Amino acid sequence: MDHQWLVRVEKLFKRHYQELCLIAYSFVSDLDEAEDIVQDVFISLLRRQDHNILNMEGYVKKSVRNASLNKIRQSKKLEPISEKVLKLPQYESPQRIDHDEEIKIAIENLPLQCKRVFELCALEGKKYSTAAETLNISVNTVKSHMKKAYKILRVELQDTQLFLLLLLISHLR
Repeated sequence: MDHQWLVRVEKLFKRHYQELCLIAYSFVSDLDEAEDIVQDVFISLLRRQDHNILNMEGYVKKSVRNASLNKIRQSKKLEPISEKVLKLPQYESPQRIDHDEEIKIAIENLPLQCKRVFELCALEGKKYSTAAETLNISVNTVKSHMKKAYKILRVELQDTQLFLLLLLISHLR
C-alpha cells in the first residue's frame, strides 16, 4: 500500500474523526453506530485502489453522510432531528460554548411564521406538504420560509460549528 496515501488518510482521521462522528450521529442517533459508520468509511478509503481523490475531506464527509443514510434505509427508521442531537458531551472540545442554547435562541429569534415552519419541518421531521396543510399555507410558502430560516440561522450561527448541523438537517429533505 502507498505510504503517502496511508499518511493522508491517517491525518484526515485524526483531524476530523469527532466531526465525522457528529455527522453520522445526526443521522442515526446512536453513538456506537456513528463510530462504526465512520470507521467503515475509513477502512473503505484505505482499501481503495484509486488514490486520486483531490478533496479527500469532502469525499469522506459525503461518504459518511451516504453511509449514514444507507444505514437508516437498512433499518427502515427515520427519526426527526431531536434535542439529543444537540448534546454530544463525548465530542465536545473544551473551548466549545453551550451550542444547544445558542441554536435554541437563534431558532427562537426567527420571525414567527418562519419559526413555525422550521420547527415543523426541521425539528419535527414533517414533510413540506404536511407543514403546509397544518399551517394552511402553500408548499411554496413553506419552501420560502425554510430558505429564509436557513439564511437567518447561517448568519446567526456563522461563528459556531453547529451551522454544520443545520446543513445536515437540510440534506434530510
